[in-house]
Amino acid sequence: MVLALAVICPPAAAQRKKKNGEDDSPKVAVRVQNMSRVQQVDSGCFVYALPRTVLCLKVEVERRIFSAGPYASYAEKYLGIAGVQKTSNTRYYLTGATLDSYVEADAQHFYMVQPVGSASFSFLKMTKDGLMLLPESFGQAGAGSSVSDFSETGRQLFTSMAVDAMFRAVRSKSKSKKNAADSAGDEDSSVAEIEAPVSISQHAKTQEERASEVAQLIFSLRKRKYELVTGEVDVAFSSNDGLKVALAEINRMESEYLSLFVGKTVTQRATYSYNVAPTPAQESYAVFKFSSEQGVQDVDGQGRAITLELHPENKYAAVDVQPAEVDNSGFRVRLPDVAQVRLLDGKEELQRGRFWIYQNGKMVSLRMEHFLER
Repeated sequence: MVLALAVICPPAAAQRKKKNGEDDSPKVAVRVQNMSRVQQVDSGCFVYALPRTVLCLKVEVERRIFSAGPYASYAEKYLGIAGVQKTSNTRYYLTGATLDSYVEADAQHFYMVQPVGSASFSFLKMTKDGLMLLPESFGQAGAGSSVSDFSETGRQLFTSMAVDAMFRAVRSKSKSKKNAADSAGDEDSSVAEIEAPVSISQHAKTQEERASEVAQLIFSLRKRKYELVTGEVDVAFSSNDGLKVALAEINRMESEYLSLFVGKTVTQRATYSYNVAPTPAQESYAVFKFSSEQGVQDVDGQGRAITLELHPENKYAAVDVQPAEVDNSGFRVRLPDVAQVRLLDGKEELQRGRFWIYQNGKMVSLRMEHFLER
C-alpha cells in the first residue's frame, strides 16, 4: 500500500543521509492543528478532513394484502378445495438486501494546515488515494436514510360476475275467510275459505345459493375450455390467434370467479435505506426491527432486530508508529482497517461484504519532506 510505504520509508532515508554526513533533522514545512483548537483560518492556510466510512444498507420489503373471498366457506362443498383461508390479513416479508459504503468527511477530524516558509506541496499526491478530503469533497456524502413507501392501494373489491339475477321470484297464495251467512241465499252459517289470486315477490338469494351458481359457472367455463382445446365444438376463428384469445378470456373469467372462493392477494413493494457510521468501540448495530404483522419499525418498536455486525481484521495492529497527535509538523492520516460486515435477521445472514473502515484504523502523522516541490 502506498500509504504504508510513505510511513515506513522516511526513517530509512534519514539513516542513509546520516551515514553520508548529511543533516537528518526533519525539515518542518507545515504546522497542522485540529480545527477544534483553531480560532480563525489565516490567509495561506487550508483545511482538510479525514475520511469516514459510512455503511449503506438497503432492504426491499413486500406487503401482501390478502382479501378473503365472500364464498370461502363453500369452497370445499362446491369446488372440492379444502383449507381455503377465510379471514383477510396483511403480511410483510423481507425480500432482498444490499450492502454498500461511501466516504464522507469526519466531523471530529478537520485540520488546518499552516505552511511554514515558502515550500509548496503537491496535494494531488496526498488525495488521490483517499488519505484526506479537501473542501470540495466535504459535501459528497451518500444518500441519507430514506424510504420508498408502499402505494395506497388497499384490499381488492370483489365484483359480482353472476349470470343469473341476484333475486329469485317466490310465488305464494293467500286465503281469506268469509262468513257464509253473509252470502245471499246461503242457509249455512259456517265459515268458508276463499282462495285469493297468486302473488309473486322478489327475495334475495342466500349466500350459499349465489356460491352454488358461481361454482356451476366455473365448471361450465372449464367444460367449454376443454371442448375448444379438444376440438369437440366446431368453432371457426378469424385468425390463428383467435383460439388463444378465446382461451385467455376464459381463463381470466375463471380466475375472477375462483377468487370469490379462494380470495385475492395484492402485492406491494417498498425500499428502505439506512446509514451506519461504525465506531472503533462498537461491533454490532441494531438498524431497525421487523415483524410480519407491522413491517419495518424503529429500533424501539416491536419485532425481531435486524443488525449489522463488524468483524475487524486489525490489519495494522502490529504497526508501531508515532502517535499522530504528538507531532504537529506532519499531516494526520489514517491507516484504514478492513472489516467483514454481516447483515443479520436474528441468526439468519441476509448479506455480507468486506469494506475499508477508515475510522477503525490507526492514526499516524505523515511527514511531508518527500512531498515538497523544489
